[in-house]
Amino acid sequence: MFSLRIVTTDHYLATPIPGLDVTRSEFRGTEVKKVPILRIFGSTPAGQKTCMHVHGVFPYLYVPFDGTHPEERYMKQFAASLDKALNVGNGMAKANFQHVFKISLVSGIPMYGYHHKEEAFMKIYLYNPFSVKKAADLLLGGAVMNKSFQPHESHIPYQLQLFIDFNLYGMNMINVAAVKFRHRNIKGFLLLMISLLRYMIEGFPNIGTNPGLAALWEDERQRRRDRGEDSQLEPQDSQGISLYL
Repeated sequence: MFSLRIVTTDHYLATPIPGLDVTRSEFRGTEVKKVPILRIFGSTPAGQKTCMHVHGVFPYLYVPFDGTHPEERYMKQFAASLDKALNVGNGMAKANFQHVFKISLVSGIPMYGYHHKEEAFMKIYLYNPFSVKKAADLLLGGAVMNKSFQPHESHIPYQLQLFIDFNLYGMNMINVAAVKFRHRNIKGFLLLMISLLRYMIEGFPNIGTNPGLAALWEDERQRRRDRGEDSQLEPQDSQGISLYL
């Protein structure tokens, strides 16, 4: 198990690395040119500064699926239409760039309006996190399949999607089952470089009512244990305040 305190995150696009990234989209039947990679900067429990590269995480959004068309054929037509709309929106109407990695059929409760049961949705995975907002605008505006679609969860930033899916919190620890260490090409470079796949991340089912402080309290407990003191933390009584009117 490898643990890292989450201090800050960012992301970038890169050429896929065999063994770490997908190199082919089975849904599209094409080779993958660029993939998104998340970076998490922080430190290990031992204090080693670390840059963690997380592979296999794609940004996504949802749109309702009415079920009136054959699933696989319709989703492929939908992906091609969204690709074209994004290319036109980027000022490259004649380009054939693919922006959609894959589309899968899922079910859930719509967040808009009142619904008493789950409905079908298409979960659209994109290559570029910066394409999500533009894709949502095009879907809502009727530029895809000549129909207006209500996007869901398109407002959630790419990094935050990872945090939500795996119950992660800033300044808390991310635990992973296995990592791959990168070679350092810069002499004297002290930052530990590691890579891992999405499925290696261990989620936390429940870490308290104030998860942002959980790791800080655990640090204090560890400091007390190192000093041979009682690690049981008791809340201090607040001082009484008298108000005079």
